[in-house]
Amino acid sequence: MLVLVASAMSGCAPRADMENMETSQSQLRGIVASDRQEIDKLDLRISRLEDKIQEMAHGGGDQLDAKLGPLEDRIAKLEAAVSSMRGTAPAPVPPGAVPPPGVPPIAPGESVAPMPPVPPPSAETPPSDAPAPAAPEEVSRWRADVDQELDASNSSSAPGVKIYRQGLEMMKAGTYQGAIDKFAFLQKKYPKSPLAEPSEYFSANAYYELGKYDQSILQFNDLVMRYPKGRFASAALLREAQAFVQLKDRIDARLTLQKLIADHSDAPEASAANAMMRDLEKD
Repeated sequence: MLVLVASAMSGCAPRADMENMETSQSQLRGIVASDRQEIDKLDLRISRLEDKIQEMAHGGGDQLDAKLGPLEDRIAKLEAAVSSMRGTAPAPVPPGAVPPPGVPPIAPGESVAPMPPVPPPSAETPPSDAPAPAAPEEVSRWRADVDQELDASNSSSAPGVKIYRQGLEMMKAGTYQGAIDKFAFLQKKYPKSPLAEPSEYFSANAYYELGKYDQSILQFNDLVMRYPKGRFASAALLREAQAFVQLKDRIDARLTLQKLIADHSDAPEASAANAMMRDLEKD
């Protein structure tokens, strides 16, 4: 009888170790995925800034050098942030694996602490005491678009239409984080659905309404790059420029408005963009 009990106990230990290993590995995969997402966002931001420098260089002007200096500083800081995330710090070692020299192994049952988030470069965060330029009357087109999309979805058979309707209802109710989650799920599950484009547009507006302007800018920019002639491209560019204004980034706001006017001169948002350009030039 004692032999059987001992055998059963000895069999439980390896199973417990395996479960602990799988848990730790799952946590590590989550950390890696999160870091990759942040790196991708920073890489996109660097690419945008480099494009703007090239655009300014082609345009010339007496104030070119004065504008290029701050942009190049921002690129340098963003690249430093990316390098630190990709850096040389050793990764945690799962239970049972042989760690590299100087890295203690993870004991069975020990949880892996999440890596602290990398703070954004200081140049991206405007000083709290700096006055923001006055933005023109915002065109809340997305609110009217929500009603139109809800009506259209009643007769739609597009993949993910049920999830899309749920996201729209949340937007209308002001439950913006819930709407973001719904739209992200739709885009992941049905990436080729015709509803993927408006889902990204409304998701970007939800980030804006939450005050997460950096994230809204990334989504608006991604939307315009993926659907440059899409039905939400001009509205996305105007809203992106407004987000830059909220971040007190006049240079990026003007460049975004210039793109809107050049690429969508016939769009209703073009007149609002011209008015916004005039207000920015007064500051």
